[in-house]
Amino acid sequence: MPTQSQANEAVVLDLLRRERSMRLEVVVALLPQLSWNQVFHCVDVLSRRGEIILLRRGFDYELIYRSAGRDAACSV
Repeated sequence: MPTQSQANEAVVLDLLRRERSMRLEVVVALLPQLSWNQVFHCVDVLSRRGEIILLRRGFDYELIYRSAGRDAACSV
């Protein structure tokens, strides 16, 4: 049975898998069931595992689903 942290990571990853790329603030707004700290923790874990890419864009942070290229190649 997954922990609450793992369940939260799955929610964030599912959102990014669908959208491919989003600003951190948008992810937080679209997941009201999670606090900002919970989202940030998930982003930290997923980024360290290489499942997403975290980029700083000026004062914003962009999250990119890392497997986007692999998924596109599989669907051809």
